[in-house]
Amino acid sequence: MKRLKKIVSFKESPHRLGLAFGMGVFLGIIPGTGTIAAAVAATLFRLNLPVAVAGSLLTNPVTSPFVYAGSYFLGHWLLGDLLPAGKISRILLGTLAGNLLLAVGLGLVGYLTAFCVVAFHRCRKPPVQELT
Repeated sequence: MKRLKKIVSFKESPHRLGLAFGMGVFLGIIPGTGTIAAAVAATLFRLNLPVAVAGSLLTNPVTSPFVYAGSYFLGHWLLGDLLPAGKISRILLGTLAGNLLLAVGLGLVGYLTAFCVVAFHRCRKPPVQELT
């Protein structure tokens, strides 16, 4: 809970914090990118660096098998007969197509989640203290 309070206490708008987190999630899922790419992109776009890196860390050695399995099935479900005949190229292209779609989708979900959490936390009224 303390970490969440630190994140929502950044002096940036919920939109910019959501962008940083969503971009981090997107770059964390795309093969060959990750934490370093999220840090570089956050610096280039002047977004919140810790939030972008936190988003990229959602894809880690524990979650990667699920992400890539989901990418494989999503790519093959979407492209089906459009994939080339070779087994290796069929697997790679299907997985990459699914991975790109999954990265975009989860990046948007990450943006919306971070935006809503920050906005909700900031609009809450502080608890009323009773006078004794």
